[in-house]
Amino acid sequence: MSLKEITKEIHTAAERTPFMNATIKGKIPKDIWADYTYQKSVIYGSIENVARDAGLTLDCLDIERALKLYQDAKEMTGGNFPRLRQATIDYSRYLLDLAGHPDKIMAHLYVWHMGDLHGGQMIKKILNYVPHRNLEFADVEATKVTIRNKLNDSMGDEAIVAFEWAIKLMHTYDTELGV
Repeated sequence: MSLKEITKEIHTAAERTPFMNATIKGKIPKDIWADYTYQKSVIYGSIENVARDAGLTLDCLDIERALKLYQDAKEMTGGNFPRLRQATIDYSRYLLDLAGHPDKIMAHLYVWHMGDLHGGQMIKKILNYVPHRNLEFADVEATKVTIRNKLNDSMGDEAIVAFEWAIKLMHTYDTELGV
């Protein structure tokens, strides 16, 4: 069973959150998207730093997204960044605990970064009222191949954990979305 198949059920659950439903319908308010982008910049920073520390070579130079997410959030917020949500803080701590476990780290990179390479490409067309430096890749297909070449099916359990964290973060917006 492939990693994509292993995570299919939880991936579908993530796509069906109120947050993603509002996003896909183009009804996510700019301030909420800015907040989410900032939270992602912190999460990606954690993933990418732990990946480098674990010796994972991200040979696709265009894979690192944390700085681009930060730049997008800064543009949307004018530098008045939102507070970090508890889910972001807890997830970042969790990621730091993965030091020395490259396969587990790679599972988180797979979930978040491949999301940008797939659904993110659709989102940037739908949410055309916000900046998307973080979703601009020099070569989307080559970046996907680079990530896929670093994956194995044993990463399935940790990829599910990464989706669970993503869902937890998205649910922190439910009240703001009127859910």
